[in-house]
Amino acid sequence: MQSPVPMIGDNNALRDAEFPRRALSKEGVTIRPAGAAPLSPAQVEFNRLMKSLENARSKHTREQSRLDKALEVSIQELMPLVADVNRVERDMVFAGRQILLTMKLTPKRRRWFGDLISGKASSLLADPVGLNAKEIATLESVVEELGPSKAERQMKEDKVEDFGFLRAMMEQVARNAGVDLDLSDIDLKGDPEEVARLLEERMSGIDGAMGGANRARAPRPRKPTKAQLEKERAHTEREEAKKRDFKSLFKQLAKALHPDLETDPVMKEHKDAWMKRLNTAYQNGDLRDMLQLEMEWLGEEATNLATAGEEKLRVYCMVLKEQLADLKRQTDLLPAEPQYGPLSRFIDPFTGFMENPRWIRKQLTERLCQYREMLEILEKDTHERREMIHQWADTNARNARRNENVDDCPF
Repeated sequence: MQSPVPMIGDNNALRDAEFPRRALSKEGVTIRPAGAAPLSPAQVEFNRLMKSLENARSKHTREQSRLDKALEVSIQELMPLVADVNRVERDMVFAGRQILLTMKLTPKRRRWFGDLISGKASSLLADPVGLNAKEIATLESVVEELGPSKAERQMKEDKVEDFGFLRAMMEQVARNAGVDLDLSDIDLKGDPEEVARLLEERMSGIDGAMGGANRARAPRPRKPTKAQLEKERAHTEREEAKKRDFKSLFKQLAKALHPDLETDPVMKEHKDAWMKRLNTAYQNGDLRDMLQLEMEWLGEEATNLATAGEEKLRVYCMVLKEQLADLKRQTDLLPAEPQYGPLSRFIDPFTGFMENPRWIRKQLTERLCQYREMLEILEKDTHERREMIHQWADTNARNARRNENVDDCPF
């Protein structure tokens, strides 16, 4: 009975191709039955994992393509609008600061209008897209002159309160471990770098002390049971088998594909390309690519899968499972990669997906037009400007009294 063979498509064409990397059939690297003989459980599992890996790679490619397109739109269309909005807000802050110096306002309205200007300046400093160093320095002087806004002060107070709770919890944990930890002298309102340094210094010391205390009280480790030893032995054997079979496959392919063993100039060039692919797959631990390369080169004369026993296929299946899990993790973490950093401001925190670029563009354009209209009013000494400033100051005061984080002011 003929053994099952890998299904790959036109193998003669593969050998005669001018370029060595030829696409496989839609089924990819797949073991198919010979005649009526059914596939073994290991062969079925191998095919299933290969299909899952192909689907996962397609999903990874689609997600990468989606993020690349979103990044292109962000850089070319959205970020310039963000910069334009920031520059108009910058001009509004500078105009507002000038108004505080020249316009007659009640003490209450002066206070809350200044609070609004300071808060907006701080927001721009936190995200200075489109601003130069001189403008940033001017915004810093505005915040220093007017003082932090109520929202910023509240945020700092909340941090202090949260830190107080965390400090008490850490001190209690240390006491329970028999270690004295005192963090009462750390002032969270001080320099953030100094606070971080002190915390790291104290915690590094306490970790060592607690580790020593825990080790002193820790019971002696129990002798592993026969079942545990057997489990460890089986795991070690599987890991060794994976490395052995993976290395064996590499050696087989390297012997067949090494360009130094080829006399024909054209085939030598082709083998050189194949050998580079093989080395990359081996370095990456990519069994799927190594098997695909074997199928492309050897065609139906391949014997690695066709004659592989159940144990070897089970080893291959373990490698494929690891590759599949790793690829899924890579896909999930794609948005967090540094090159996609500019997208973070446009990603919905609840869904993790970027909002529709057209909707974002529409929002930014509308905000830009609105701010330009308000800036035009601020720059002219008219009754309309006075009414708008009164409205902003009164709204800011109401929000502060209600402790609302939602800012009803359009600016």
